[in-house]
Amino acid sequence: MGSSNPSKQVLEAFGIQDEVVPLSGASKRAYLAGSIVLKYSPESTEEEWVWLSDLLDRTHSDDFRVQKFIKSLESKYLVDGWVTYERLPVEFHNDIIHLRKKREVLEIFHDAIKDEPLPLHLKSERTDPWGLADYMAWGEMPIKCHERLLESIRDLLEYIEPLNLTNQLIQGDPQNILFSETEPPAMIDLSWHYRPADFSLAVLAVDVLSCWCKGECTCLNAGEVYTIFEDIIHFDQLLLRATLRRVLELEGLRKYDPKYLDSISGLIPAIVFVSARISNV
Repeated sequence: MGSSNPSKQVLEAFGIQDEVVPLSGASKRAYLAGSIVLKYSPESTEEEWVWLSDLLDRTHSDDFRVQKFIKSLESKYLVDGWVTYERLPVEFHNDIIHLRKKREVLEIFHDAIKDEPLPLHLKSERTDPWGLADYMAWGEMPIKCHERLLESIRDLLEYIEPLNLTNQLIQGDPQNILFSETEPPAMIDLSWHYRPADFSLAVLAVDVLSCWCKGECTCLNAGEVYTIFEDIIHFDQLLLRATLRRVLELEGLRKYDPKYLDSISGLIPAIVFVSARISNV
């Protein structure tokens, strides 16, 4: 999962002369050089970045901003596993007001891309931790995971009900919406899945219901969080699947580092809340 610093050859390929520094929280996969972000993405292909750049160039809105990818001096997006894009000036906010705004932005964004066809590279079977977890959460693959993870979701599995909703391209990592005082919200680090649009909102809710605080807890009130999404049809079932996906992602990630298994503790608050919701419906 990790990487070394971008090489001299990579920097020269993109014409970068600024000092390169690692971005915090990026798992050694993203670096900043002036106003340019370099991201290590060795699993991707040039075709994927051509598609994404074209899609984002066509997705214009006054309600959100998206990343603009930069070509190398030889007109390539991917160089030795690295891509670059312009850094968007933004800040992260964790409060109810901005959570409502995130829902609004996601709904506008998903409406803007609802007719986009599934690209060829997303039609092939995924083997990454996020794709495998998604298949298992939606019952398209048997659930196989460490007993510690299975024990945490065993009760939830009893309440899964069939859903008949339309799939489309969605942002699978919806917490990545950042804000600016002078510009529209920015959607960064798009992680694609092909699911109902409201599933992205359910993943957002699970992320907010989880707790990663190491000191004084600053998490939002779970009841207030749920109220933001309670009008969504089938939301409890979507929330159930989103919780399963976040837990099952740890199964794929632990092959890179066994310590990922300990991350289940941060998801426990979300699991407990969803279990209480789903069992009382």
